[in-house]
Amino acid sequence: MALVSHCFVFVALTGDEQIQAYSMDLDSGALELRTTSNAHGPIGSLHLHRQSGVVYGAQVGNTGLSSYQLDTDTGALTHINSVVTGLHTPALAITDHSGRFLISSYYTGGGVTVHAIDDDGSIGALVQHVETGEKAHGVLIDATNRFVFIPHVCPNNKTAQFRFDANSGQLTPNDPFELTPPEDYTGPRHMCFGPGGDIVYTVNEQGNTVTVHRYDASTGTLEAVQDVSTLPDGYAGESFTAHIEIHPNGKWAYASNRGPGDNIAGFNIAADGTLSPFGHYPVPSSPRSFNIDPTGQFCYCTGEAAGHLRSFRVDQTSGELTQMADFEVGKSPFWTMVLGF
Repeated sequence: MALVSHCFVFVALTGDEQIQAYSMDLDSGALELRTTSNAHGPIGSLHLHRQSGVVYGAQVGNTGLSSYQLDTDTGALTHINSVVTGLHTPALAITDHSGRFLISSYYTGGGVTVHAIDDDGSIGALVQHVETGEKAHGVLIDATNRFVFIPHVCPNNKTAQFRFDANSGQLTPNDPFELTPPEDYTGPRHMCFGPGGDIVYTVNEQGNTVTVHRYDASTGTLEAVQDVSTLPDGYAGESFTAHIEIHPNGKWAYASNRGPGDNIAGFNIAADGTLSPFGHYPVPSSPRSFNIDPTGQFCYCTGEAAGHLRSFRVDQTSGELTQMADFEVGKSPFWTMVLGF
């Protein structure tokens, strides 16, 4: 787990068009609002490219992508530029590992784009737009910077698998191009690598499951080996998953459920990467996003419908979450990002 001198918890507020930065006490996990930055649009997901110190944001309320210079001492974000893509509801925008390209998925507009990143960190020219259909929701890049995955929720219900040329920024379909879940109502939404790099976890929005995939690093392709429910035993209400995170120690996975039983589900990660549930922890309504701090001590979750953030202490032996405090943050908190420096 990371050694850091200070941490910030960033909250992207779509409704207020602001990005808040809270300082995090490394011992107690307590938060104090430090700065509120103008997001220059209805901000959604956030991503930091550490080498440049530039944060990239997807403006989910329109068709824009934005860049901001981060002050690591105060948490303040200074707007660099925004681009209009013409593709509605960019869901996630992340840099490739070199920081030369920004890869974005589009929930309403459909497909994936690649933009060049200029030397000052600003978002530059469009390199490519690949139409994969609507409901693209995530972007995952492998550690070698050679393969990209774009999950799509229902009704598209697939994950597009690409090869990526880090010199040109071009995406080309891998073989096979589409990974289709066995069930028609699954909805791959967000993805992350497991601790060893040979497992990929996908949280499925409509299926309320996590799929465990074996990852072939030579071909950049996935094979499903397990589906595990994110819901408590006996739960029969409506629910939709949102996000998945791996604890920094690699022992536990967490996924959020949105519905009348809003919660974060915790899973033990076995030696072979498969999952077994160990608990469910209530969170504010519609937990679109949550994040674990780099030290692994605390978890922060925002409820999009509630306008609240809830903090938890993570038990370092079991992975269980203990609720600490709630904070009113503002209108429609879309994304939570904890950064350590």
